[in-house]
Amino acid sequence: MSARPVRTLPPTAVFTRADALACGWSDSALSRAVRSGRVIRLRRNQFTALDGKDDPCVIAVAAARVCQGSIVSHRSAALLHGLPLLDPPGRPDLTVPPRCTGDVTSALLHRASIRAQDIVEIDGIGVTSVARTVVDVARSVSTLAAVVTIDAALNRGLIESEQLEDLRYFCRSWPGMRKASRALALADARAESPLESFSRLVIRQLKLPTPDLQTSFYDHNGNFLGRTDFYWDEFGVVGEADGRSKYDQRDVLTAEKLRQEDLEERGVAVVRWGWTDARYRQVYLGQRITRAFDRGRRRDRSGFPRLWSIRAA
Repeated sequence: MSARPVRTLPPTAVFTRADALACGWSDSALSRAVRSGRVIRLRRNQFTALDGKDDPCVIAVAAARVCQGSIVSHRSAALLHGLPLLDPPGRPDLTVPPRCTGDVTSALLHRASIRAQDIVEIDGIGVTSVARTVVDVARSVSTLAAVVTIDAALNRGLIESEQLEDLRYFCRSWPGMRKASRALALADARAESPLESFSRLVIRQLKLPTPDLQTSFYDHNGNFLGRTDFYWDEFGVVGEADGRSKYDQRDVLTAEKLRQEDLEERGVAVVRWGWTDARYRQVYLGQRITRAFDRGRRRDRSGFPRLWSIRAA
């Protein structure tokens, strides 16, 4: 009895028929895998073994393989770099040389110059570097959305100010660069989540006092009480932006509650909010923060001592 051929999946997320044949697949085996759902046909001669044919990263890689000479860029590149986006792209973003002709109906083509130092390789596909990616994103989305992505890149140490300044000069006359420059000026590496980044700009738009970020709190014996997202020392008020991922584990939620109790026992006024408040109920959020300021003023006027000390990040 002849042994069954050994079939392994190609090492890349998106592969062609030739890739499958090289790994021991036959045409009939590939067809059966597609019919069974084990392999997904993205388009003609483009396959993936991932369970998410709607995954924007997979689609972007597939589109780049189809569009010769293209580079994955803008929001699609941000996803491939693992950076957060306020809104995912409806179609994959690709950049091609300025004089490139033709089009790909399933992708959003950007025609622009790309230097060699602004290209990296992911899964065998050319992708704009993190620095070029955040500049392109900032040129093409709202300031709020851009800051969410830029903050994350800065916080993770993926970009340096020198790279951004070089790109700002290189792209200085390109569409959207004024908007990008505003977003870059508002970015802050201390933001630790997309909701913190978004909330910081909402607070600014509401014309509320500018908070300190990542402030560490201690009791009068020097014991660490916790670190907070936002803090207004003038009022003794803490703001906490509660993204859902913060509380995926029960012990994390318990620790958060205990930390808030520790702060409130020492007189700190605490206000918490989530994505719904920050994105869709901004006026209400502003009112809640303002009421917390009022509580802080009443505490100070009453003579109740501030039973805490702080250290800025």
